[in-house]
Amino acid sequence: MFKDKIAIVTGGTGALGRVIVNHFAAQGMKVYAPVRSMPEFMKVFEQTDETEFRGLPRRYGLPCDATNETDVKEFCDNVVKQEKRIDYLVNTVGGYHPKRNVIDTDRELIEKQLLLNFYTTFFFAKHTLTYFKMSNFGRVVSIGAKPAVETTAGKFAYSFSKMGVVNLMQTLAAEHKDDNITFNSIIPSVIDTPANRESMQNQDFSKWVTPREIAEKCLFLMGNVAKSYSGNVIKMYGNV
Repeated sequence: MFKDKIAIVTGGTGALGRVIVNHFAAQGMKVYAPVRSMPEFMKVFEQTDETEFRGLPRRYGLPCDATNETDVKEFCDNVVKQEKRIDYLVNTVGGYHPKRNVIDTDRELIEKQLLLNFYTTFFFAKHTLTYFKMSNFGRVVSIGAKPAVETTAGKFAYSFSKMGVVNLMQTLAAEHKDDNITFNSIIPSVIDTPANRESMQNQDFSKWVTPREIAEKCLFLMGNVAKSYSGNVIKMYGNV
């Protein structure tokens, strides 16, 4: 089903993104990741200790600053020049900030969070959509966050930016309900990554959602059985 399909995974060298890239490539897809530096990409995917994926082809990095719309457009154009189409997009680029109440929040923090979490998703959704419409096919999944759908004290800037991601997916789903293009959001609670384990050492990691579980849900949403899923907000909270 997925052999030779063309996927873009933003944040593909991150703790979540690399698992999605590997999972998709293992299904026979060609997976492209925007990267700030090719050495970073090579370090993650060519010298990995994950023997399951050692030497696995079909994973490609192209230089791109995901916060720069011109770069994003050029990236998407280059993928299409190489492959003639784009089938799937998974947006994982993002980041959060330490707890900061609204009274201590400034414009700079809000703008930084919007650029990192919202605009990266907006740029890729916009510029892949051009090619999805040409082929009348596309599947988009964006990674949101629990604070996007549940008010969280001290996380306004992060919540606001991730809320925009969810609304963007739902708006696009409504605008393209008559097209063979779907847009969905996955809302994890805490993802079991090395960075999260380091910052929350006293937590029960077994309750967190794993990158592999998220990758499998992304793959499901790309498949034919999920063609009627669009505009959904899929909560993956584990046992948190």
